Amino acid sequence: MKTARTFGCAALVVTLTACGGSDMARDMPSADEQMRFERVTHFDGQVLHVDLPRGDGTRDRFNAVRDEWYSWSYVPAILNHAGRRWTLGKTTATHTSLVYALVSWNDDDPTDYLAAGWWLRFPGRYSFRRDLSLLDAEGDAFIDGPELDISNPPRLPEAGQATYTGGAGGFYRYRDGSGATDAAEHIEEFSATMVITADFSDNTMWGCLGCVGDLVLEREHLYALLRRRPGELTALPTDYELRFGVTDLTSRGTFVGTDVTVVHPERTVTESSGYWDGRLSNQPDADGNPRLVAGKSDVQFVEDDGSEGQFRSLFTAVGESLLPPDTSLDP
Repeated sequence: MKTARTFGCAALVVTLTACGGSDMARDMPSADEQMRFERVTHFDGQVLHVDLPRGDGTRDRFNAVRDEWYSWSYVPAILNHAGRRWTLGKTTATHTSLVYALVSWNDDDPTDYLAAGWWLRFPGRYSFRRDLSLLDAEGDAFIDGPELDISNPPRLPEAGQATYTGGAGGFYRYRDGSGATDAAEHIEEFSATMVITADFSDNTMWGCLGCVGDLVLEREHLYALLRRRPGELTALPTDYELRFGVTDLTSRGTFVGTDVTVVHPERTVTESSGYWDGRLSNQPDADGNPRLVAGKSDVQFVEDDGSEGQFRSLFTAVGESLLPPDTSLDP
């Protein structure tokens, strides 16, 4: 067990909200940035709207009044902020689709918010509660809010480094490569700690998922879609580390990197691939740095016995001045 500091954010839990903007002139984002970091949510303090693009050019649109499956509140880690979880769903003649979203907002100005979650589509499925499985789903993660709007990017420091730490979570998929005829593919929800370093002197970033604490199985958000496992997982996510190499940070506070390495102290990983991407907040912390980094990752790996794995996750990591106090040495 690796030692981990106690944080106020668990997997997918959104703890911070957005504030006002800046009047400085902005360069227009590239077409790739506009597509990758498109705003997909709107929240007015009462109704959440989600508008998600599909690869075929169509869109899936949801709102929390028409499409609510269930909803309940949660307590964000930051004082005077409110939080709510929604599962939104709908069916057509050809598919079932749903969105799971967490929203955290400033209770004095609820239009300043941060939203994170998963969009999932199940082709040919016509009911929710019994017939859906994540193994059959297509879709993607999203994280969004005015704080992360690339049309209003952050003022990046000219020098220095900042460390960001926070919660991450998502799907862990694993297929045993031992050759057994009954070897099954498993998918589970996991949570972990993400640590990111930003170097503003050369505008680069790097990070690690699982280097602090362990990656653990935790059915907290999408348990309604996870089936009982047919036997035990051959390899638990514990002790895997996902290391994201040095990645360029753009002037708009965005980054996309494909230098990804998966390591394990006892299993031999022969291939790693995937990406991480994200945005820095346009709101400064007490040190004058962007106060959080939010994004997503999709990492695949192959082991020497032919086993294959995948981690898909969302992360929200905050600057050191916003972390809860370390009480590990308190009497």
